[in-house]
Amino acid sequence: MYFDVKFEKGKNEWKKFENDTADVFEGFDYTVYRDVRFKTTRRFQIDFIAKNDKRRFFVDCKNHAYIPPEKEYNFAKMQLKRAENFIDEKQTKDIKNIILLVTKHRTNSLALHNEGNGKIFSVDYNSLPTLLRDIEIYESELFTF
Repeated sequence: MYFDVKFEKGKNEWKKFENDTADVFEGFDYTVYRDVRFKTTRRFQIDFIAKNDKRRFFVDCKNHAYIPPEKEYNFAKMQLKRAENFIDEKQTKDIKNIILLVTKHRTNSLALHNEGNGKIFSVDYNSLPTLLRDIEIYESELFTF
């Protein structure tokens, strides 16, 4: 049997990053549902959903060194399609649904974001606690549906 050590190491690092990111949300009192899988006409997977009584984040973790803005937007749109298939309209009345990419490496969205100048699609892992701690400041700028 052939065992690809490099592949297994990369897979484990990616899963650890995803779990570490979910742990940050739990540290801010969100209930986290990890590795959410469901099927409509296609099979879908969401890295995790973090929910409290006001917000529900559909999170896609990206281990990219850099995501160009147009690609970031496309990743967010794909996550939106997955999230829309998951949503039960009866459950969403009082909850704001938010699409968020969390990157392992620095991203432009939060650090360089200017209020009123576009939506926040992603945040790097190191800036995530700032976003969650100061969520009221950024909430109107997040990519919501």
